[in-house]
Amino acid sequence: MDTDNDGTNDNLDDDDDNDGVNDNADAFPLDANETTDSDNDGVGDNADNDDDNDGVVDDNDAYPNDPNEQYNFDGDSVGDNADTDDDNDGVEDAYDAFPYDATEWSDHDGDGLGDNADRDDDNDGVADDQDAFPLDPNESNDADGDGVGDNADNDDDNDGVNDDEDQTFDNENVQRSDHDGDGYPDDEDLDDDNDGVNDELDAFPKDPSETANFDGDAVGDNADTDDDNDGVLDENDAFPFNASEWSDNDLDGIGDNADTDDDNDGILDQDDDFPRDATYSEDHDGDGMADSVDLDDDNDGTPDIIDAFPLNASESSDYDGDGIGDNRDMDDDNDGFLDVFDRYPRFAGIPSSEEQAGEDGSNVDAPQGEQSMTLNASNLIVLLLLSSTISISLVLLAQRFLKTNSTTRPEDKQAVDINEENQEVEA
Repeated sequence: MDTDNDGTNDNLDDDDDNDGVNDNADAFPLDANETTDSDNDGVGDNADNDDDNDGVVDDNDAYPNDPNEQYNFDGDSVGDNADTDDDNDGVEDAYDAFPYDATEWSDHDGDGLGDNADRDDDNDGVADDQDAFPLDPNESNDADGDGVGDNADNDDDNDGVNDDEDQTFDNENVQRSDHDGDGYPDDEDLDDDNDGVNDELDAFPKDPSETANFDGDAVGDNADTDDDNDGVLDENDAFPFNASEWSDNDLDGIGDNADTDDDNDGILDQDDDFPRDATYSEDHDGDGMADSVDLDDDNDGTPDIIDAFPLNASESSDYDGDGIGDNRDMDDDNDGFLDVFDRYPRFAGIPSSEEQAGEDGSNVDAPQGEQSMTLNASNLIVLLLLSSTISISLVLLAQRFLKTNSTTRPEDKQAVDINEENQEVEA
């Protein structure tokens, strides 16, 4: 046998398939299209869409030959499983509230919004740039600047008189306003509406029901139904104080706009045919039905269960089981005769050339009267045996054929009679 038709018999040929890789190093020595099988699953790496058999297809796998790694978020050459700092922000994942966001690492108030983007890190209702203690939800003001928050400070103005004994009204015959009626005139009162937020930090110093206006639209956040003015109502907004985010499909604390894997299924959105559905990720034929429930993944008309190549629309069968689809295989029955010269390209047991069969396709070794019947009957039997479904009608047809051809055909008998007459004349 000479697989590669190079004139050297396979027993003597160091490279039977002539693919440039010696047989002793070739996982598929008789297949010129394959040389390696990284995961030893019997499918060559060229045809295998998951070379390391880790469940992530090679196209989506940053490490297609390493079953322990699939992704490399920060592109630093260390796979995420082994990388202790996946976003390469200098904070190890174990201490990083946002391990896949290089711009965030802490979330002081646990509201799902990183401190860098969060305008109120302690979630006390006072914006950080107006909060004397942005990481302390119990304090926001320090009237005398002594480093002690007014809530804890017994002498807020640091005049040496405790607040509960300190009078601020002078005995003047001048009418002075006291908006909150707390006994302190507004021009001396640090919190005119007595809402707990100093006037200098209060977007609405005369309105005790409002203190902040995140989007600066003149409507206080308490009354505003869209605090970040992103067009999504706060009740429907996963990030009501972030105008660039409003939804978080997988509830991982990262907004979908910034999240590279919205359904958190391990497949990046750019490679996920169903980026918001963690149940599905692939739709090979683009028919809208996920491969895991699609009965014909490549949409070639052959159900996957009987398709030798369920992800290749150009192939569906492999008669000789050599890993090469019949459409591309030049020798479908692997009998050593190319299909173009093989009278029966899918029946390895039937003669394939004029040297092995008579001119009419019959067995030359059989008596003349039986030549046609022998080959044709065997063809029919092989066809019936190889058929995936044998109907009753085909069985009856076979019986009738065999019965009809069980004796020498009239034309063959006539040929024999003529031959005998010729012999008598010669005698």
